[in-house]
Amino acid sequence: MQKFKKLLTSIGMLVVIPAAVYAIFCIVRPDAFLTSGAVYSVFLQSCAACVLAWGISFSLTAGITDFSVAAERILGTVLGVILSRSMGIAGLVIGCLAVAIVCGVIKAILNSMIKMSSMVISIAYVYILGAVGSIVQGTNSMILTSDMCVLGKSPAIWIITAVCGLIMFLLNHYSVFGANCRALGGSNKIAREAGVSKGKTEGKAIIFASIFAAISGIMATSYGAGTVAQTGLASMSIIFPAIIGVNIGLLLTKWVDITFGTIAGVVTMNILGTGLTAMGVPAQLKDTFTGAFLLILMCLSSFLSMKRAEKVRRQASELAAQAAGAAN
Repeated sequence: MQKFKKLLTSIGMLVVIPAAVYAIFCIVRPDAFLTSGAVYSVFLQSCAACVLAWGISFSLTAGITDFSVAAERILGTVLGVILSRSMGIAGLVIGCLAVAIVCGVIKAILNSMIKMSSMVISIAYVYILGAVGSIVQGTNSMILTSDMCVLGKSPAIWIITAVCGLIMFLLNHYSVFGANCRALGGSNKIAREAGVSKGKTEGKAIIFASIFAAISGIMATSYGAGTVAQTGLASMSIIFPAIIGVNIGLLLTKWVDITFGTIAGVVTMNILGTGLTAMGVPAQLKDTFTGAFLLILMCLSSFLSMKRAEKVRRQASELAAQAAGAAN
């Protein structure tokens, strides 16, 4: 019975945030959201973003904030579309993965050499990768023919998402790598004393994020039937929903695994973006709403963390008092 109640609590916490946001837009725009295919469409559009969010989750857990994975993804899709013209779907996959592996390895090496904030360095990477993509193709849209969009359609997109989710779950629960990322995120000093290599763990997290970003790029390009190079910081609009999704997943980790919590976060952000678009909200205001939503969630997360910490301190004090009373 206790396990059943725990399962119901986990399911309830998993759906409460996206369901609440969806309910609001059902009230505001029932014609757009109260349709048979609306929920299916939201989940389908969230697949690529989920894979990207899973990819950066280990980096964020380890304390690395890397905005450049979105720029990597775009550069990879640019090369992939170019190769697809002569190699078909294989060219798209090879181009995306090749860029991911090269960029991931280079960033991992530089991360171990440059002792600077990962956030600052990643912004430099964004500018560089965006410029390279623009040089390769310019800023014109690159289109995939319909026969090459298989990986962005059902059932392939669901299979890819499920496999990536399984990999994420296994690494998070049953690998030394996942444990080391959590250790680094908790305390670098304690992690080092426990024998965790900061450089190696962060390097693996960076490469993992790059590979998953490439997979999400393949899915997104196939789903949208094309890509376009983005210069400057324009590519960061792709990474923010994924970061917020991971943060929502971390917020829910008391009740559900981060793998599933991240799905809830990404779906929530997709509902928010779709709903604001359906309401005709300008792009600038959409970013404002998204930022405000993130701020509210972070405040809520901080509040809940403080409450949990206070509860633990109170329980420790009570146990200490009981132990002292028993000794007397």
